[in-house]
Amino acid sequence: MRSILIVRDEKTFMVNAMVSNIKEAGHYVKEVPFNAIGIEADLKASDVVVIYADDTLSDNAEGLIRIKDLCIDFDKRLVFIGSKRENEVIESYIPKHLFAEMFERPLDMNKFIEKINRMFEDKAKEKRKKFILLCDDDVTFLNIMNEWLKDYYTVGLAKSGVQAITWIARNNVDLILLDYEMPTVDGLKVYEMLKSEQFSKDIPIMFLTGKKEKLAILKAMALKPAGYILKDISKQQLLGKIEDYFAKNGA
Repeated sequence: MRSILIVRDEKTFMVNAMVSNIKEAGHYVKEVPFNAIGIEADLKASDVVVIYADDTLSDNAEGLIRIKDLCIDFDKRLVFIGSKRENEVIESYIPKHLFAEMFERPLDMNKFIEKINRMFEDKAKEKRKKFILLCDDDVTFLNIMNEWLKDYYTVGLAKSGVQAITWIARNNVDLILLDYEMPTVDGLKVYEMLKSEQFSKDIPIMFLTGKKEKLAILKAMALKPAGYILKDISKQQLLGKIEDYFAKNGA
């Protein structure tokens, strides 16, 4: 059953009506306050997380930041419901782009349920796509690659090797595109770490490199990755290379 977690402090008539409508639409609902002790387990078990704001919103900074981090870690759809003023306040704790939907009160219940249903339909479609994790310390490059791939694959983003390893430990990945050179922990070290862990040793990895020098490429290929991609590659070349890899490997 599709599961929705509603995070709120005050249980009002509107919240009760919303819960009833969600249940009538065939979804499971659980309600928790912002600083609930078991919120991590509840959030992980849910498909969509709805933050229902009230006058206590600014008093829940710690809870809001925790919800933001958990939604990123577990790749959850995040929805916000609040007044026009609360819609502005929430951006102090959670960037607007992280929300799948934002609704203003008074809530149009029919529109809300329609959007929630569509969200689940989109999620089901995404599950049928291959999942690619991009790992690079260059945020601009990450965003460009994400734009190129997102219509064809489900894409995860990591700005460091440590973040990538943490993310992979909690999510299924079909292919990793890993920056060859990164500060602190470079791509070679991250590759070795991933191949030494039971949960990640079989995930194919392609190196991303800005270096065209033969020596650097040979050094990377000696580790027997799934391949390498030069960062000056075009969109069509990138899509073709990834598509060819999945086709040849029966994935």
